[in-house]
Order: sequence, then structure tokens, then C-alpha cells
Amino acid sequence: MKIFSNIKNYIVNRFDEFIRKYLAGEEVPTVSKISSDDNMLKYSAIFACFRVLAETFASVPVFEYRKLKNGDREHTNETGLYDMLHYEPNEEMSAYNFWEAMIYQICSGGNAVALRLKSKSGQMVGLYPFQYQELEFKRDKETRKLIYRWNNETDYLRKDVFHIPGPSINGVIGMSILEYARGALSLGQIYETFSQNFYKNGAITSGMFKHPGHLEDNAYKRLKAEIKENYTGVKNAGIPMLLEHGLEYQGITINPVDAQLIENKKLQIEDICRFCRVPLHLVQNLDKATNNNIEHQSLEFVMYTMLPYFKKIEECINTQLLTSTHRERGYYYEFNLNTLLRGDSKSMAEAFATGRQWGWLSVNDIRKLLNMNKIDNGDIYLQPMNMIEAGEELPVKKDNKMIEDIQALIEGRN
Repeated sequence: MKIFSNIKNYIVNRFDEFIRKYLAGEEVPTVSKISSDDNMLKYSAIFACFRVLAETFASVPVFEYRKLKNGDREHTNETGLYDMLHYEPNEEMSAYNFWEAMIYQICSGGNAVALRLKSKSGQMVGLYPFQYQELEFKRDKETRKLIYRWNNETDYLRKDVFHIPGPSINGVIGMSILEYARGALSLGQIYETFSQNFYKNGAITSGMFKHPGHLEDNAYKRLKAEIKENYTGVKNAGIPMLLEHGLEYQGITINPVDAQLIENKKLQIEDICRFCRVPLHLVQNLDKATNNNIEHQSLEFVMYTMLPYFKKIEECINTQLLTSTHRERGYYYEFNLNTLLRGDSKSMAEAFATGRQWGWLSVNDIRKLLNMNKIDNGDIYLQPMNMIEAGEELPVKKDNKMIEDIQALIEGRN
């Protein structure tokens, strides 16, 4: 009996401690507990943010370039990586699917790791992404080199994988957005659970019937049957209700806003977008959006959200997949961001016209940016005649042919 008494005292003490912390605000119990990252992705705001990041990145093509001695560059396909990174990383994925999966891995697990597929001769012929849940990062106690342990069975070294870390404190292992946003996600799921129960459990009724006295059982049953048959459902909408025995109908409207449901859910969406650095209009929250600020927010999304992803992955490609010999010869990879920076047709036309007028764009330069073929004599650059130093007289261009023609006309030789 003493054992059971001790167990009882332990439980009571733990419960009292829990109540004390709760009342003191030290530990607030949650209605909904997140058990896995998969459940987090079911939250609409986080899935929408991750989808925007992944699909935007995967839509931008990557190209191989080589620096020339004169400072220019040219497209190449000489390192053996271009076809793999631009078209087909492995026999089961396109480049779009591969990069989309890698961004999802970075957002969810903080790290994107792909196995280097090699031929019998040891040459890399493809990349295949791991699931971040299956990987564990360790250090070899003797060599201090990073080890990628897959499914607690197989160890891979850095030379065996292609590793892209997300936001990182130590510069080697990335941090998961899901892990650091767990509190906000948990609260967001609480609101979704509440809203489901709000409607599921019949929290809303259209009205009530008031009776000054007491209805007999038969009268009560007949009233319920009559209301259900004659006054409920779409087919009976708008039918006037006939009441008897002093019944009085009183309509009830329960607005979820009164319970701060809608406002709180919006605040949580903003919080999630803050973690992912995604503009609200990209997750279909248009409350404060206008045509003007959406255009600027979209540009800021490319500059401040997507550009760091592209820069990080470009450097990972150039440092991990290219050899030092390739880099010494001027080879490097770069994503073409022009597809994201294009504006509407009017803005593009004005920008191209400015570049053409002031001499830093030729016709073929413009056609190349528009993915059009070159034309003959399209590489000519214009130079404005009024580009002189202040205070100098404008130069007068003499047209000798015109002068000769006028002189001949005056002399009567024509």
C-alpha cells in the first residue's frame, strides 16, 4: 500500500506544479500538439510559403559559363555537369523536380543533401536527393571530417554528396524553418482545430424558439418535425413560418470575428510569412495589397528572399561540383534571374528603349533578353549626339554629300 501511496503523492505533486506554472504564465498547455514535420506541412500558411519558394526557384534555369580574357563570358558545356544540372539530374527527375525537392528539403529540414551518382570509372553522372529525415550529421572523432549517416546504416563523406545548408550559425549545418517556427505553427494549428470544432460541434445555430410556458411532449415532437420538414434546407428557404401556442422566433448570428478567430488566424499567417520572408500577397492574403505595392513587393521578394537562395546554391555548385581546375580555367555556374525580373510589357519596352537610346544595348542584346534570334546588323550601338561636357558647343556634323549636291544645284550642274 505504501507503493501506491507514493505514486499518488507523486502524481498530485506533479499536477500541483503544473497548475502553479500555468497560473504563473510559465507554461501554457497547448490544445494541439505537433507530432511531426509532416503535420506542420499540412498547415496551409507554411505549405503555401514553402511552395512559393520551391516553385519560384525551380522555374529559373541554371547555365554554365566561362570567363574570357577580354572580360566577357560565353555559354559552355564542357565540364560534364551542364546536362545534369540543367536538364536531367537522374533518370527519375527533371531539373525542375530536383531543384523543387532541394528547396523543400532546405525549408523543412534546414539542409538539402543529394547523393552523387557515379559511373564505374568514378565519374559523377547524376544527383539524387535524400530525405532530410533519413540523414544524421556527425563528425569523425579522428579525422574531424563531416559524416552523413543515412538510415543509421550507411556513412557518406563530403566527396560522396552534394550538400546545400540552409540558414546556418556554424556555416556547415543549416537550421530548419519548421523547428524555429514551431511555436507559431503550433498556435496556427490551434486556431485551425478551433475553427473545425467551431462548426463541427454545432456551435452555430440560426435562431431559437421562445415559449412562455411548457410544451407537452407530443406538441414538442410535432413542432420539431414540422420545422425540420417545412422550414429547413435549401428548398424551403424564404418560406414564411407559421407559429402557434405563443411561440416567438429569435434569430441568432454568431460571428467568428467576435471570438477573434479570423483576426488571430491572419496574425499567424503574417508570422509564418515573416519566418519564410514571403510577401503576404503570394499566399493569397490581399487585405493590404494594391497594384502598386504588389509590384514592389514582388521585386523585393526576388531581391531579398530568392537572391540569397540562388547565390548560396551557385556557390555550392561552383565549390563542390566543379574542380579547382575548372575554376582556374574560368568555368562557373549561374542562375538566369532575368525570368524573374521581367516586368509588364510597357515597363520592359521603356527599359529597353532607354538602353538602346543611351548606347548600352544593341538590337541583338534586346532580342537575346527576349529569347529571340539575332538579326543582321543588330550589333550596332547608338551614341547620343548631345553627350558632351558642359559648357562646350554642340558639334556640327558635316554631310559632305549634301553640301556637294547643294553646290551643284546652285551652279546649275544638275
